[in-house]
Amino acid sequence: MKRTALSIFACVVALTATAQLDVKEFKLSNGMTVWVNEDHSQPKVFGAVVVRAGAKDCPNTGIAHYFEHIMFKGTDRLGTIDYTAEKPLLDSISAQYDLLSQTKDEDVRKQIQQHINQLSLKAADYVIPNEFNRLISKYGGSSLNAGTGYDMTFYHNEFLPHFIEQWCWLNSERLITPVYRGFQGELENVYEEKNRSADGMGDAMDKVMGAVFKTQPYGYPIIGSTENLKNPRLSDMAEFYKKYYVASNMGLILCGDITPSDDLTALLEKTFGRVQTGPVPQRGYSPMPEILAGERQEVTLPIPLIGAEALVFKGATDYEPDANALELANGLLSNGKAGLLDSLMNEHKVMASFALNVGFDDAAGTAVLIIPKLFGKMKTAEGRVMEQIQQVINGNFSDSQLEALKQEEVMSAEKSLETISSRSELLVDLFSKGKTWQDALDKIERIKRLTKADVVAAAKKYYGTNYITLVKKYGTPKKETLKQPGYKPIQPKNTDAKSDFARQLEQIPVIQTEIRTVDLQTAVDTKQLSDHATLYYKQNPINDIFTFNLRFKDGKLHTPALSVLGSYLSSLGTDSLKKQQLELAWQKINTTMEINAGSHTFVFSLTGPDKQFEPALRLLAHFLQSAKGDDEALSDAKDEDKVDRKSFGKQKDDVLTPMREYVMYGSKSTYLNQLSKSEIKALKNEDLLSLFREVQQYDCELLYCGTKTISEVAAAAQQALPLSNCTRKEADTFRPLQQYTEPMVYFYNVPKSRQNYVISFDAISPLSTADDRAKLSLFGEYFGGSMSSVLFQNVREFRSLAYSTGGRAYTTSLAQHPDAVLGYITATGTQADKTMEALATVDSLLRQMPMKENNLDAARQSVLNDIQNSYPTFRNMPAFVANQHMLGNIVDPNAAKARLLPGITAQDIIQFHQQHIAGNNNRVWMIIGDKKLTDMKALERYGKVVELKKEDVYR
Repeated sequence: MKRTALSIFACVVALTATAQLDVKEFKLSNGMTVWVNEDHSQPKVFGAVVVRAGAKDCPNTGIAHYFEHIMFKGTDRLGTIDYTAEKPLLDSISAQYDLLSQTKDEDVRKQIQQHINQLSLKAADYVIPNEFNRLISKYGGSSLNAGTGYDMTFYHNEFLPHFIEQWCWLNSERLITPVYRGFQGELENVYEEKNRSADGMGDAMDKVMGAVFKTQPYGYPIIGSTENLKNPRLSDMAEFYKKYYVASNMGLILCGDITPSDDLTALLEKTFGRVQTGPVPQRGYSPMPEILAGERQEVTLPIPLIGAEALVFKGATDYEPDANALELANGLLSNGKAGLLDSLMNEHKVMASFALNVGFDDAAGTAVLIIPKLFGKMKTAEGRVMEQIQQVINGNFSDSQLEALKQEEVMSAEKSLETISSRSELLVDLFSKGKTWQDALDKIERIKRLTKADVVAAAKKYYGTNYITLVKKYGTPKKETLKQPGYKPIQPKNTDAKSDFARQLEQIPVIQTEIRTVDLQTAVDTKQLSDHATLYYKQNPINDIFTFNLRFKDGKLHTPALSVLGSYLSSLGTDSLKKQQLELAWQKINTTMEINAGSHTFVFSLTGPDKQFEPALRLLAHFLQSAKGDDEALSDAKDEDKVDRKSFGKQKDDVLTPMREYVMYGSKSTYLNQLSKSEIKALKNEDLLSLFREVQQYDCELLYCGTKTISEVAAAAQQALPLSNCTRKEADTFRPLQQYTEPMVYFYNVPKSRQNYVISFDAISPLSTADDRAKLSLFGEYFGGSMSSVLFQNVREFRSLAYSTGGRAYTTSLAQHPDAVLGYITATGTQADKTMEALATVDSLLRQMPMKENNLDAARQSVLNDIQNSYPTFRNMPAFVANQHMLGNIVDPNAAKARLLPGITAQDIIQFHQQHIAGNNNRVWMIIGDKKLTDMKALERYGKVVELKKEDVYR
C-alpha cells in the first residue's frame, strides 16, 4: 500500500515552508545518497538505510525477504569469534542448500537437510548470537526493525543522538560483508511467518494481488511461494546482494535531533563510504495487465453474513501525469465525511463503500469496496455505487468541493509532517521511488493548477467499464502448512562473547547525557474552567492546525454500553442537520470530528485550521446538545454487532484478547461485560441518547494544541460547550488482576489454524516502591523484550519454535494502587505440532532463567532508550500530562525509573525472578489453536485443563 500521491506532495509544501524541516541532500564518494533532516523537538534520531530492491526484483522466490533476515546476522567481523574457522562451514552449508533446491527425492532431501543441520551445529560454535541487536540497544537504539516490500527494502531504528558514531559504524558494517550464518534457523522462522500470515488474511491478500496482477511480479507473494520457501539458494541471495546492495542503489535517511555539519559528513564518509560500489542495477518493469470488461474473481474469507465486492480499476502511479487529478476524483468519491460514496453510508443505503488507492512503483489501481446492507442485494448496492462514480465522470461537483479537498489534503499532510516518525516515513517513501525534492516541488505546482476539467478527464479515463470484480465467498481458505524439517536446535556457546568489531566500538568515547523525561509542571499550561472541567494547553510551533479533544472521564471499563454508543453516534445527525448535511458542515470549515469510546474515557476529537476553531466548537456543541436518534443508524449498529458475533472465533486472533482478559480479569473482562445479543436487540434510540446525555455529566478534560492563546481557548470553550453539565466525578475504571490457587491450562479450539498461540500468565505480588517497579521493568525487557531477550533467543533464534515471541508486564498506578496485584504475560505463536515443545521451553525459561550480563546491560540501556525515544511530541503532550494526572502522578514516573535503572544489578534481577516468577506454582497457560493438532493429554502436565467455549470468554 502507499501514501496517496496528493498527500505526499502536500507534505513537501509543509516541509519547505518551515526552516527546521529542511532536508539536506548530498552524496558520498561511493555514490550513496544521504538525506539529513534536522528537528530538535524530540531527543531522538530516526535512521534508515533504504535499498531500491524488493520482491518485484525476485518474483515468487522470497529472496529479498530472506536476505532481509540475514542482514541481522552480522559480518566477517561482527557476530563471530573466529570467522576464518567459521567460513568453511558456512560455505558448505550454502552448497548444501543449492543441492537441496535441485533435489526432488524426499529421502535424499531429508539426508541433505540432516547434513545441513550437522554443519549448522558445528558452525554455531563460532557464532555470537544476536550481537548486532545487542549492540544497537547498547548504543542508544530502540524499535529496531526492517521491512521488505515489492519495490524496496529498508532497515531502520531510532537512537539517542550522542550515539551517532556507533550507529553509523554498526549500520554500515552490516552492509559491507553480510554473512549467511544461522540460515537454518531463519528458514524455519520464515516458515512460521508464512504460516502466521495464512492464519490471518495473508492468503486472501495474495489471491487478490494474483487476480489483479496475474503473472506480473506484483502478482506473487512478497514472502515467496511455498515451493520456493522449501528450496532456498544461498548462492542466489549472494547474487541478489551483489547486484542490488550497491551504494548507488541505496539511501541513508537521518531525521531528528541531529545537525548537518562537516563533521557529520566526514563521519558518514568514513563509515557508509565503505559500502561496495557498482552500477545502478537495471530493474524490471511490472505494469498492471490490461483489464477486460466483466472479469470476476472469488476470494474466500471467513466473514459470515455480509456480502462484499471490490471493483478494481486501473490507476495512475504517483508520478504519472494523471495521478493527482485521479487522487482528487477518488477523494470526491470517498473522503471519510461527505464524499459521494460516504453519502451512501450516511443515508444508510449501504453498510459500507469507499475508494482505496493501491499503488506501487510500476502500477496502481483504485479499489472501490461495496458492502450492501445486511441481507441486502449486491446488485442494488453496486448500482448505487456506479451511479456515484458516474457523478464524478459527469462533473456533478462544484469547484468549492474540489478546493475544499485540496485544502483538507494539505492540512492533513502538514499535520503528518510534525513528528520525526511520520516525516521519516515520507522520506523513506520518496527516496525509494527514486525521486528528488525538486521532483516533488514540481508536482506541487501542478496540483495547485488542477481544475475541474482535469479531474473529470481523469475520472473518464480510469473509471471505465474495464474493471475486475473481486467477490467475497464465505469460507475458510485452503491452507498449505509449511512443515519444518525437524532440525536439532542450536546450542550456542558464545552468548557472552564479544567480537573484534564490538571491541572496536568500545574504543569510541561516549558522551553521557541525562535521559530526558517530561516535567509535568511545565510541559503544558492548565486552566480550571469549572470544578469538573480542566483545560490542558500546548502551543503549536509548527503550523496553524489545531487539535482539540473533549474527553469525558467515563469509559468502557465502567460503562460497557459506551462501545455501542460510539459507533451509533458516528452515524447520527442532529435535530436540524441530517448526517450528510452535518458532514457537509464539517467539510465547509475543513474540520474533522471523530468519536472514540476508550477504556477510561469517551472522546470527541476535532482537527482543523485555527481560524475555524470557534465555528468547530459551536458545531460540536450543537451535536452534543441536539444529536437526533435514527432508526436506520440503530439498525446498522445492530447489524454490525451481528456480524461481529457471528465472525468471532473463526480466526485465532479474534480469540486472543478476550481469552487473555478472561484469564487476567475474570468476570471484569470487557468482553464478558459487553451488552449481550438480546440487550443489543432490545436497544432503542432513546436508550442510547440517554446514555449520551449521561456520559456528558462526568468530569471532562479539554486537550488543545494550536496557535491560539490559552485565554482564547478557554473563553471559546466556556462560551460554546455545555460544560455546566459536567457535575459527576470520574468513573472508577480500575480492574484488579486475578490470582490463582492452582496451575491451569485453558484451551480454545480454532479449527484449521496452522499455528497455535501459547500464552503464559504469572500473577505478581504487589510492588509498592519505585525501586521494585524499576526491577520489573528491567526484568520484562531482559526476559521478553527485544531481539536480545531470553525468549527471543531461546525460542526463536536457537530453536526456531516461533516467528513471534515476547513478554510484557501489566502494572497499575503506583500512586493510586500500590498494593494491587501485577502480572507478567508471555505470548508465542508456534506451529501446531510444536506446541508442547514451545510450551516446555517457555516454562523452563520462566522457572530457570539464564543470566547473561551482556544481554542484561543491553536490556537496561534499551529501557532507557525507550524512555527517551518515546518522549511525547508537542501535539501529544497535553494528553500525556493529563493521563499522568489521571493516574495520580505529579512527577513523570519515567524519571524515577531512569534514575534507578543504572543501580540494578544482575543479582537483583535474579532475586526478583526467583521471588516473583520462578517460584510461581500457579502459573496459568492459554492455548489457542486446532485441537486436532494439539496433544491435549500432554497439556495436563502443566495444570488442570479446561476447554473454553465462545460463551466463556465472549458475551
